[in-house]
Amino acid sequence: MTAREPSFRPAWGEVDLDAVRANVRTLARRAAPAQLLAVVKADAYGHGAVPVARAALEAGASWLGVALVEEGAALRRAGIDQPILVLSEPPPEAAGAVVAGRLTPVVYTEVGIEALAKAVAEAPPDQPLPVHLKVDTGMHRVGCRPEDAIALADALGARPELVLEGICTHFAVADEPHRPETLTQLREFHAL
Repeated sequence: MTAREPSFRPAWGEVDLDAVRANVRTLARRAAPAQLLAVVKADAYGHGAVPVARAALEAGASWLGVALVEEGAALRRAGIDQPILVLSEPPPEAAGAVVAGRLTPVVYTEVGIEALAKAVAEAPPDQPLPVHLKVDTGMHRVGCRPEDAIALADALGARPELVLEGICTHFAVADEPHRPETLTQLREFHAL
């Protein structure tokens, strides 16, 4: 909508970036000494990825999280240089864009690992691409099965183009930490 077009919608969203900063500062303090990753996927859930990302980083977030390579690329075009984690394995055809954008992808298939390794080998500079292995401990959306995680970690270790920087999972009901499902997922993750 341009500035001249009237809006007849009786609703609007108002984003208070000072509130975003205050929330991030609180979370960063609580998470310390761990680093905080602010998820800004889907245009920061419709709140504006670039301004929300900048506010989160100013307030102490060390990483940003996005769902799609395109979202990470948009943050890079806006001049954001901090680490950006792509929370789902990129399709093989996006591997070159991941490398070019200095994004950190999650991986959970051999196809994804091979595509990223090939893209790194074809693009300077000659330094390994950090990746995170995502394990499905119960969300049942994305990630490898726990019984496949060691083999995939070994496959990553065999690729000099890639370095396993982290391992992650997605809790189905993380906002309810005492639910049995959350505790089961946490036990599975710790065992792995």
